Amino acid sequence: MHYYRQTSKALDIFLNREERLVYTLCREAVSDQLLAQRTQLAPEVLQKLLAHLLEQGLIEEVSTNQKPASPPANPSDQLAITKSRLLTILQEELGGRASQFASEVEGKEDLRALEEWSRKLVLKLRLTMSQKAADALEARLRSLFS
Repeated sequence: MHYYRQTSKALDIFLNREERLVYTLCREAVSDQLLAQRTQLAPEVLQKLLAHLLEQGLIEEVSTNQKPASPPANPSDQLAITKSRLLTILQEELGGRASQFASEVEGKEDLRALEEWSRKLVLKLRLTMSQKAADALEARLRSLFS
């Protein structure tokens, strides 16, 4: 089992959808097994993507005896990080419509309320927007809150 995480190198190239997904999941040290589980990609495809991202210097392999970084101890720090990631996900998935949800995200006081609100948002999007957009958002939110 190998662990991977993003490097500090700026993302100055275009990545396809799968590469972007793997790159995003590597924000914190993550194992190749967990990547395979979360992306649901074939092992050969995942290895190619990891090799390409390693070659570009966008991710690095962390030593196998080093454990992944633990989440911050302060719950308010974790909440702030999750809010920022959620806003980024909403912007990527919904584009301009994401701005109408920013105040609601910022108003949430704890992770549980934020997660519950995001689930309700997915249901709302299923009814008002497209099923495909709601499914994509739901998958990204699942990885954010797991």
